[in-house]
Amino acid sequence: MTTKNMLFAAAFAASLIINAAPAQSQESQPQQTTKPCRWWQFGHCNEQTIVIEGLPPDAPKAETLVTIDVSTNTAYLFNDGELVAKAPAATGTGKILKKGRKVWAFHTPRGRMKVLRKIEDPVWTKPDWAFVEAGEPVPPPDSKKRQVRGHLGKYALDLGDGIMIHGTDEIDSLGRKASHGCVRLGNEMLEKVWQATKVGTDVYIFESNPQQAAERHSDLE
Repeated sequence: MTTKNMLFAAAFAASLIINAAPAQSQESQPQQTTKPCRWWQFGHCNEQTIVIEGLPPDAPKAETLVTIDVSTNTAYLFNDGELVAKAPAATGTGKILKKGRKVWAFHTPRGRMKVLRKIEDPVWTKPDWAFVEAGEPVPPPDSKKRQVRGHLGKYALDLGDGIMIHGTDEIDSLGRKASHGCVRLGNEMLEKVWQATKVGTDVYIFESNPQQAAERHSDLE
């Protein structure tokens, strides 16, 4: 056998060995979703962080947790890091209302909060801005015109500073930025959240797309 033929035979045998090796199936490999680091997260981001929809990496993952994504207007209910339920929510429009020297910002705050109170059959005490927005005269603080039943649904979770998670009689607002700062939920999701939470339960409000929020804010200016 010539040297040329010997080299050809060796190369052919090597190819058989390579082709005979069992290929690893992509389906057998663990499927992980990784979140790339953004420029504003420099030094505070792990490229290998597994992203779970509705559960930011820095949110608490023990016991019951309610999260609100204001970028997608979605509410989530977790138990020990496992998703229990999710549903559309309404969050603050971000608009500004002015009347004389008074200024109201219809903004849903971000960050980690807690349920401070649980209220059944809440009565909405209409604030001054509700009358200003409607173009109506502002009544005295003790006026019966301020008391509205049924507007906040069957339950309300007080997060402090006038912000609550509650029901709504404006179902069409769910899934949109339509509230004056509170988080509105539909009846089914509200019932699940009410049953799962207690005073002291963590509520985490965040933006899954902060760049989108910044662009929206600049449009409002």
